[in-house]
Amino acid sequence: MTQEELLLTSETQRFRTEHPETIKDWERQLANGECGPDLHFCFYALEAYPNLTARLDAAEYRFDFAINAYILHAKLQGQFLEDGHIGPLALEHANEALSDIYRALNEKDPEGKAAILKSLQ
Repeated sequence: MTQEELLLTSETQRFRTEHPETIKDWERQLANGECGPDLHFCFYALEAYPNLTARLDAAEYRFDFAINAYILHAKLQGQFLEDGHIGPLALEHANEALSDIYRALNEKDPEGKAAILKSLQ
């Protein structure tokens, strides 16, 4: 999987295909710094992961990556809710899970990246 495909799972691709106007709106929100709290988290949490951020910036992919992460974050949060966690706790677990993914993708070790990308499939 290439850097450009990070977090671009089949589910993420399907969402992007089915909701292009929503994606454009999120891109606009990111560009203007006017996004909601979860999208804000998905984008600004990247600042804690310099290797990942540098690769995303080099590929001019940070906005798309953050949007893919936002879609994944919603899926994770939904899974935690289905597992019986209340709203704020489900959100916190989703934030932690996404941070774990960012941390793994930030690693220079290709094996660690491969493992996290495989788990997303």
